[in-house]
Amino acid sequence: MINNLFSGLPLVLLALLAALTFWLNQSVRAPSTAQNEDVHRAPDYMMENFSATRMDHDGVTRHVLFAKRMLHYPDDDTTDLEQPRFINTEPGKPALQVDADHAKMSANGEDIYLTGNVTVLRKAGKGRGETTMSTSFLHLIPDDDIAKTDKPVVITEANAVIKAVGMEISNRTQVTRLLSQVRVVHDKGR
Repeated sequence: MINNLFSGLPLVLLALLAALTFWLNQSVRAPSTAQNEDVHRAPDYMMENFSATRMDHDGVTRHVLFAKRMLHYPDDDTTDLEQPRFINTEPGKPALQVDADHAKMSANGEDIYLTGNVTVLRKAGKGRGETTMSTSFLHLIPDDDIAKTDKPVVITEANAVIKAVGMEISNRTQVTRLLSQVRVVHDKGR
């Protein structure tokens, strides 16, 4: 009887060894693609109620970015912002302030895509009155001082309300291009 017990022991040990090998293999195996995407889509850091200032080579502030919350994602080096406020304070140019519900910023802040209740306020300057613009989407290119959209936009000035679909603003040249379906209501009494 004891002989029969010992004769079955190698099979039991072999089965245990196989189970242990299978368990170790599953433990060290790389996560599946779906698991891998979830891991990489998780933010690597978060900030709340922050501001960031960008200066030129002379130390003069070019623009400031504020946001209620920021999430950075390492997989594509993008940043999501909640309630962002972007202010361009370049000397010699009218101040430009942009507010939105959300924004996505590319690596190095070269492109900022604002969505939801986007409002642009350009302060008065050099013979021009204050201008307010609103849209649902705006693409900012801070280094080129350009803001553009292909969505409906409403522009309000001292004596006019302008509605259009699509717009491009250059803060450097102070030129605003309206792309289509432009309607202007001009009121001298305003």
